[in-house]
Amino acid sequence: MQIDLKDPFILEIDGAKTVDATRALADKAAAIEDASLRQRLLLAGSYVNPFFIPRKSAQNLNSVQALYAINQVRASAANTTSERIIVSAPMKTGSTFMSQALYIAFGLRPVNLMMLTMRPFDYALYGAATRTQEIDELALLHSCLLPTGYVAHHHMLCSPLLIRQAELYRLKFVLLKRNIFDCFVSLDDFWLKYLRPVADTDEAYRRSLLPPGWVGLGDEDRMHHLLDASLPFYVNYHTSWALWESHTATPPLWISYEKDLLGDKRLLSAKICDWMGRGKADTEKLSNELVRERDGGQYHFNQGVAGRGKAIQGRNRARIIEAFAAYRDLADWSEILD
Repeated sequence: MQIDLKDPFILEIDGAKTVDATRALADKAAAIEDASLRQRLLLAGSYVNPFFIPRKSAQNLNSVQALYAINQVRASAANTTSERIIVSAPMKTGSTFMSQALYIAFGLRPVNLMMLTMRPFDYALYGAATRTQEIDELALLHSCLLPTGYVAHHHMLCSPLLIRQAELYRLKFVLLKRNIFDCFVSLDDFWLKYLRPVADTDEAYRRSLLPPGWVGLGDEDRMHHLLDASLPFYVNYHTSWALWESHTATPPLWISYEKDLLGDKRLLSAKICDWMGRGKADTEKLSNELVRERDGGQYHFNQGVAGRGKAIQGRNRARIIEAFAAYRDLADWSEILD
């Protein structure tokens, strides 16, 4: 459905600060006498804000009716065909750039699978930024019913549940990897820039899970706490996908930051389109989108130069190596630890 984000009522919903205030607006919409306008506003409001729920509904479903409705939606999502791509990667691997290029080149819808929201990154507005990025089934089902197909961008681990969901709903995964030390230098840059305006407030922790005063620490101590917060995810991302990727119905496509994103974009485009089963015309479209960033285009891209991670030395470097060494029987980590 098309939603006018500048509609005064939508702007009012967007600006609601509490659950109670949001539900009061839903009550207001539910009381509108014009049935067509009432339905439009109730649907639009629930898409814009997950807390936009009237206190009284026209019909209360019982548990059996709810289960039947869920079964019908699941069946519809499983039995329809559309392009369903999930770009899954640790932070600072070029995944935002990659996902944007894919949905623009192929006319796919950018979506968020963490919670059902209209805009891909609205989950952060509702306090979900630090949640583990697991798939929310409601968001998944809705996205699978979009006629355009979609690209979702998440920092997501692999699991047996995700493998089963991928098989049922024909999900395809683009996975990114980058030198781990370079990732953490870029991540340090990112959080320094993002947290500096709120460095002395609780908001810094709510956004990042980093301790108060982190911004003001020296390089080594700052990196120590950054590893506390983020190293387990980087390790579990690589180990979980190494363990389970062979079980996916469609093998995931691995993209290397150094070899692919910083390499020949035409070769990268051909690699992706061959994996997706797309032809020459689409290969050219994607190549043009990937090259546009190099020409100063609109995409967010990590501008870090390969090799910056050499600045991480001593106990912090040893800690990263040791963390991956515990899983050396699962995969060869030399490419990302060199």
